[in-house]
Amino acid sequence: MKKQPLSDLISKVYLSRRAFVTNALKNAIDILADHSTVQIEDHLFSSDSEFNGWVVPKKWEVQKAKILFKNKLVYDGTAHPLGVITHCAPFQGNVSLEELKKHVFVASSRPNAIPFHFRFMYRPWESDWGFCMPKSLLDSLENGEYRVDIETTFTPDKMIVREFILEGESSESIVFAAHIDHAGQANDDVAGCVVGLQLLEEIKAKYPKRKYTYHLILTQEIVGSVFYLQGLSKKKLKQIKFSMFLEMLGNDNTLNLQKSLKGDTYIDKVSQLALQNFPNTRTCGFRESAGNDEIVFEAPGYEIPMPSLSRWPYDEYHTSDDNMEIISEDKLQESLDYLMDVVQILENDCMPQRLFTGLVSLANPKYDLYIDPGQIINNTLGQNSKKASFQYKMPNYLDGVRRISDLATEFGLDFKWLHSYFQKMQAKKLVKLIK
Repeated sequence: MKKQPLSDLISKVYLSRRAFVTNALKNAIDILADHSTVQIEDHLFSSDSEFNGWVVPKKWEVQKAKILFKNKLVYDGTAHPLGVITHCAPFQGNVSLEELKKHVFVASSRPNAIPFHFRFMYRPWESDWGFCMPKSLLDSLENGEYRVDIETTFTPDKMIVREFILEGESSESIVFAAHIDHAGQANDDVAGCVVGLQLLEEIKAKYPKRKYTYHLILTQEIVGSVFYLQGLSKKKLKQIKFSMFLEMLGNDNTLNLQKSLKGDTYIDKVSQLALQNFPNTRTCGFRESAGNDEIVFEAPGYEIPMPSLSRWPYDEYHTSDDNMEIISEDKLQESLDYLMDVVQILENDCMPQRLFTGLVSLANPKYDLYIDPGQIINNTLGQNSKKASFQYKMPNYLDGVRRISDLATEFGLDFKWLHSYFQKMQAKKLVKLIK
């Protein structure tokens, strides 16, 4: 990705009507793709395709969506991408205020914001017309007859799931996912999309000879991932070892790591280790935070562990207040830094195998690996307590089975420091690091 603030890229695409199959969604992923230097593959799924009851909707476009009172425009639903309900049906007619209110949706907790109505994207067999508007506007409407004029079209097309691929030395794959379909919202989840794109760029630059193959899919929430996975060959599915969902990464809240279904997988361990270097982070169990495509990847027959990273919750969620005003470049960068720490562990993790018998004098100058626990005489007793404890117990753990990540978890130590320590041990021919 070209060097520019991540927030600039969000601002280019967020304010558009990005439903599952729309011109706006296609335009958005094209703009994002222009800032990527990795391999790209589009997965296309025809309208009305069905899998396990999930259905690819038709392409939906809005030409007109107006409410008039006494021949004066009261509300233009096309002025904001959230102004009409997603997959709004066409309708022309005169209605009373009472009837109009049955077709208008508001966010009571944020009376000046437009809410996000999305249910029909997941249920293309249902249809209705409707608007989303600020509650303050709805409350101001006078009694009387209103003219509603909505022109929308539904045409057969293809749903696009765009995949960005960074090949590694191994075919074993890590899949990051973010959804691109939430119209008119910046943090949910264009923020996740741009962080994911920049992540691949930084992996490419830092690890030219990387172990894993890394993927990012920009997808339609739930439905896109359903069809993406069912469309993969058995071979490609088997190559996916782990995954992570990226969402809501730009608002002013702490990082929240939601564990995978089992909660104790290798990617869970790695993800939690990486949190150690970031203050005030949170963790929670599966589906205890904002729920997304983890239920697809973890579904029976796939069972691909998928932790999720977010900054949930935030007050502006699913409204037009989810805009550039709540996006922090610092928070986006912190999210990226954390993910790079995850990758650093994935790429460098290995199993130390002991090459010595008996007790080694680590303080001997030819090794110079001793960690001083301190002394009473200079009032330093107790310094480096964790690291000192580690050096006494560590020799019995070097069985060529436990990874460095296992030892970092066991001893509560930073992975980067521990990896560096074992590299020094290998240089002194005390251990062999097995990839």
